[in-house]
Amino acid sequence: MASQINVTATGKFMAAPTTQAARNTADRIDPSRAPAALERWRRAVAESMGGDPGAPLDQPDRRLLMLRIFGATRRLSELCITHPDAAATALIEGASPVLAEAARDLTALDRGVGGPDALHAALAPLKNRVDVAIAIAELSGQWSVAAATAARVDFAERMVETGLRWLVRAAVKRGELSVEDPDNFLHGVFVIAGSDFAHEDLSPYGPLDIITMYDDKIFAGPGARGADRIFVRIGAEMREAFEGKPGEYPLYALRTPLGSGVGGAGYADSIARVKTTAAGPQADALKMWLGAARVVAGDRTSGGAFLEDIEQLVWSDNPIAMDALRSFVAKTDNDPRGPFRRVAGLCRLAIGGLRPVFRTASARDIFDTAASSRTLSKDASRRLVAGDELAHISVSRLQMMKGAAVTGVEREDEQNALALLCGFCAYDDLAAALNGARIDASNTLKRLAAGPQQEIALYRSAEDLAEGDADKLEDLGFLNGASLSVAVDNWAKRAEGALGDKRFSAHAPGLLTAFGETQHPNDAVRLFDQLLSVSGKKHDVFALVGEGAAGRDGLVDAFGSFGAAVASLTASAQVAEMFFEQNGAETPQTGKEWMSRFTPPPAKGKTALADLASWRRELMGRIAYYAATGATGFDAAVDAFEEIHKASLGNIFDITRETAPSDEKKAADKIALHLFESDGPHLPGAATHLGFIASEDVGEAGDAFARRYLQSLSDLGDGVFEITPDATHRPSGVAGPITPAVAAFKSYVQSEAIAHEQIMLARGRVIAAGDAKVADKARDALRSAVAGARRADILFRDLDRARAQRMRRERATSEWDIDRLEGGRCDVELVISTLIYKHASAHPFVQDTGPAEALEAMARSGLISDEAAQTLTSARAFWARLQFVRSLAGWTDPLRAPVRRRFGGLIARAAGVQKFDQVRPMMRGYADEVTRAYAQCVLGRPAMNIASHSAG
Repeated sequence: MASQINVTATGKFMAAPTTQAARNTADRIDPSRAPAALERWRRAVAESMGGDPGAPLDQPDRRLLMLRIFGATRRLSELCITHPDAAATALIEGASPVLAEAARDLTALDRGVGGPDALHAALAPLKNRVDVAIAIAELSGQWSVAAATAARVDFAERMVETGLRWLVRAAVKRGELSVEDPDNFLHGVFVIAGSDFAHEDLSPYGPLDIITMYDDKIFAGPGARGADRIFVRIGAEMREAFEGKPGEYPLYALRTPLGSGVGGAGYADSIARVKTTAAGPQADALKMWLGAARVVAGDRTSGGAFLEDIEQLVWSDNPIAMDALRSFVAKTDNDPRGPFRRVAGLCRLAIGGLRPVFRTASARDIFDTAASSRTLSKDASRRLVAGDELAHISVSRLQMMKGAAVTGVEREDEQNALALLCGFCAYDDLAAALNGARIDASNTLKRLAAGPQQEIALYRSAEDLAEGDADKLEDLGFLNGASLSVAVDNWAKRAEGALGDKRFSAHAPGLLTAFGETQHPNDAVRLFDQLLSVSGKKHDVFALVGEGAAGRDGLVDAFGSFGAAVASLTASAQVAEMFFEQNGAETPQTGKEWMSRFTPPPAKGKTALADLASWRRELMGRIAYYAATGATGFDAAVDAFEEIHKASLGNIFDITRETAPSDEKKAADKIALHLFESDGPHLPGAATHLGFIASEDVGEAGDAFARRYLQSLSDLGDGVFEITPDATHRPSGVAGPITPAVAAFKSYVQSEAIAHEQIMLARGRVIAAGDAKVADKARDALRSAVAGARRADILFRDLDRARAQRMRRERATSEWDIDRLEGGRCDVELVISTLIYKHASAHPFVQDTGPAEALEAMARSGLISDEAAQTLTSARAFWARLQFVRSLAGWTDPLRAPVRRRFGGLIARAAGVQKFDQVRPMMRGYADEVTRAYAQCVLGRPAMNIASHSAG
């Protein structure tokens, strides 16, 4: 493509752009530009090789191949211009000479020095040449898809090995890691890979699923204090070196099964911690990953020993739960390879314990082996192999075209180009072929998961086919009708003893139908059964759910939609008393009222942390229950959850300080804890961004206290009660001290913090401290984010670029992905944060109060109009209410879990409308208003709606 080729004034060719922002990615792919690009490439070949190879490149099939590359790809055509000799060599002699040369050059990097930027710069040209060679070998038919994929995996392993040696050697040379043998500095350090990387099903740009692991026994002792912090940084540097900086073309995308990956978290960990995590009760996803992983770099002896230990844990001592297997089978995604990966994965998990050959084999090999062992029929195996190869081809060639780890294409020109690269006349034909293969693979997956019993059931006698109570219950949406039928019989016997009628329907008519209309019918039944159990004979539970009972609908909705949150209310007879209380005007209607009525327990005593966790679970369950019944509004529930969150964080700070060793306790007296509120209300599932500021240098004792505090947060519960802290927004990120001194923090604010962090700091709030003086110093440090920051217009431009990159990288998965939706929850918080940042220096009050009060104050001061303030306040509350309902129900969107009638009513009530069908138009309206407000307040563009009234 002509727009992808740069020529100097002297006619010499320059390197193609290395960043996605360096050229206009919005240019259409135009095959008519290919002939001109081909001629330029021929001139570049002649210049780089000292002469034009002539006839070997003039063969019609080779010219046609290069025309296809220049006419149907962006990134690959750029790489051919950048490395013309590699393309010509691969075309004439094959890919092997280019790969051999790249492998030798990788070996020469063994003594390389520098940080992740230098490592990226060293690896990028080698990876680019290999990409060119393998792509040409595959597209020309010289190599099969399997051979090309195997070559990619082999070179990826070499790159990971080189990167690991480079970064660990640098840490050793800086004196951060102590090793016994300088020539064997990787002793006890290795990288394990999972997913496509481990199974040799890798695409050109990944992603690579890896964990860098180290033996903490080797790096124990004072000579290597803080080794865990060093390896976390190495993991972050590995990611930065492979993914590049924002906007750059990646070498590979990286993923990890540990943590979120934010700031490098989860890319490196100790052997002991990974084993402990894998042995936990909620670690089935990690065990599935580890059970099919292999060592790809580093100390393979230590890695092999680790995998042997994990083998015992995964396949023998603590096998993967059936629920996790069902969830794995039911998973859906937009990747064309998804159904084939899940068939192969199910075979790995179901058979891998007895036949280790299944664990790390490629999908193709698994299908063939499964057919030979009669797990799959031979015709099904052949269809799976062919379908998987087509899906893999489409993804690989899409990545060749775009230069990123993508799996889907939307633009018409890119669709046509992809069809051309895959050998189809039209994209519709390619899409139809892929859809047919996916449907066939999904059918095979269902048959494998169901087993032969499902077909055997078709041949039962007519008497067996008579529909019983169990079948009727399953028709209502319950998973196990037989088990529920037994439970209902037990309920009827209890009701008969109390009320004298054998039929359960006489005591609670329509209750099971009502449970079946909730989002989680089985949770509703389980919790109702638990309530009957703990209540005993003291209360008549059936009076709560009888015909015409006032609280019946609320109880059904709470148990069937918010079951995870309200389960704590059925744990004991004492707590269950609340179900029999009379609700009235005294029911709290704000967060402060809830907190004043249910105060947290004292922060002293041996059981202080357990008492706080119990208080938090019970109060959150109460609020969820009253919100479901309508006794308290969803706005009040959101507000109350935020108040509980802040109170819990503050109390745990005090509890941790009381129980910490003397040196940590002394350091804690000089530390303040602050919470970032820029991401909106802290509802279940949301990360908690927080940080620490010390009034003076507190050294290792301060960091030890902070780590102890963060660990204490994990003891508060899991699921909807889990707190996920993120303390990476600090000087030097994850590599820096957790408790920076005031001076270091102010320096970070002025010179290091990126645009997004500047906005976060503007909404930082001190919630706990050693004493009042320490808190005042921390507040002063936070206020320096707006007092001496960069000019707002410059920062807002940086912020808009970062937002645009995030939206391209993390596209909304559906219309209900309200955090990633343009104009959604994140955007309204961003607009409010930018207004606070812009006006806080002149009006400090807006930094010390809530968003609604801050917007009202700005409207009173004439900074924005009353209408703008009201719209932003309403939009924020709207998105928060929807997120509250979604997070408590564990629901994402209607495509993955269709909305049942009662849950649809809850969503509609949260949105302030009558019917579920009216929610989406409300979402679109608020999204449009927020998007216009963003354009006005952040970008400074004129608008025709309420945002145009903003004077800021």
